[in-house]
Amino acid sequence: MASKYKPSYRRQKTVLTASTKAVIVMLAVLVVTLAVFLIKSVMSQALKPDIVYPPESSDTDETPARTDTEASTDEAETAMPVRTVEDSRFDTKEGALVLVNRDNAYTLPSDAELLTLYDERHENFTLDNISVKLCAPAYDALCRMTDAYADRSGYCPLMLISGYRDGAEQTKYYEEYVINESDKAYVELPGFSDHHTGLAFDVRLYDKDGASYSYGRYATEKAKWLVENYKYYGFVIRYPANKESYTGISGESNHFRYVGLPHSVYMTDKGVCLEEYLQILRRHPYDDPLKIEVEHDEYLVWYCQGDVIVPRDGDYEVSGDNVGGFVVSVRK
Repeated sequence: MASKYKPSYRRQKTVLTASTKAVIVMLAVLVVTLAVFLIKSVMSQALKPDIVYPPESSDTDETPARTDTEASTDEAETAMPVRTVEDSRFDTKEGALVLVNRDNAYTLPSDAELLTLYDERHENFTLDNISVKLCAPAYDALCRMTDAYADRSGYCPLMLISGYRDGAEQTKYYEEYVINESDKAYVELPGFSDHHTGLAFDVRLYDKDGASYSYGRYATEKAKWLVENYKYYGFVIRYPANKESYTGISGESNHFRYVGLPHSVYMTDKGVCLEEYLQILRRHPYDDPLKIEVEHDEYLVWYCQGDVIVPRDGDYEVSGDNVGGFVVSVRK
């Protein structure tokens, strides 16, 4: 009798084949659906016009790059209007910033206004001798400074022991004081002395009791206000300590030199001598001026060689430097 039993593996094989067909059908439907979607998307995109949309605004406010024309216009609107003056209108040997040292000889112009201080009889400083002379700008500033000192203290102890010297006087002075080679560190040769400018003077301190003191040693003790304020009247210590490599002269704290505002404030605050200051200014033409603040005022200072560039309007000062250039200063 034949058996009716059929192996189970055949039934399993039949079930697996049906499942596979179902999966294949589902995959086919999915592929057709995706194909239809892609075809519609492509056709829809092909029918759109070419539109360029503006960029989205960002959180940072970026200014678009300026053209050369726009940049020039903006600079012209913000820059100080200037004009050019022929250098023949000025003299490089005239002005408060003339440089006189061992490399640059100097003779005071014949039309410079020299004052004999004994004749002026100013009450707020004393004189060591009757022959002390200064040019008018230095004398006027000296009077203002000593008057301010006296107003605050009731007395100004400043004594001038020398001022302007011409070539003959400097020769006599040199022969008298230069005994040893080391003395040359403190005295210039005739023709090369800062005293030729009429803007320089040496000082001592003179007390009410008649005693006199070295300015350098006793300055802070007996003339503190002067030490703290001479820069505001246009004066500097011409030969600061540790500047011999620039000036050629060892430190002399009693040798004052008038250079005018704002230069005196900058030089004193920055600790630079006149030689260094002029080097700094040569890096500042009119379109890149050096800015100097003096209390509540701001000054613009620039250097010129050849023709002198000055403000088109308003006041300004021009000083020669005795080495072929000019310094222009403007108070804003």
